[in-house]
Amino acid sequence: MIVVVDTNIVFSAILSSEGKINDLLLNPGLAFHFYTPTFLIEELEKHHEKLKKISGLKDDDIKFLKRTVFNHIDFIDPEIIRPESWEKGFDLVKDIDENDTPFVALCLDINGSLWTGDKKLSNGLKQKGIDWIWTTDELLAEREK
Repeated sequence: MIVVVDTNIVFSAILSSEGKINDLLLNPGLAFHFYTPTFLIEELEKHHEKLKKISGLKDDDIKFLKRTVFNHIDFIDPEIIRPESWEKGFDLVKDIDENDTPFVALCLDINGSLWTGDKKLSNGLKQKGIDWIWTTDELLAEREK
């Protein structure tokens, strides 16, 4: 399954290196192929101090954890996402959170599912009939099949 990972999932994986999210990212088995737009790197940099404060980790530890997680995700340059995917992605999230456009646009472009812990985004998209949103627990159950 093609799965687009959003920023809050990676953020959570770094915060809890022994948690379910980290386990799923680092041990996807043959069930999942993870992708994300390179925009995620900018998002994590923007929130680096918050990540540092919440986690209590040092810069080097955070860098190590990022590299570890990043090795299991294929990064896609947003410039190669088709304009129609950007337009449809924006239309889907404009009244939820426009900052999620790159992730939704990438899902549309590569026919993937979205893995998010963002309840507002998940609920908002599901209200619009989108059925390709996955929670961590749903993905864990899928991996075990």
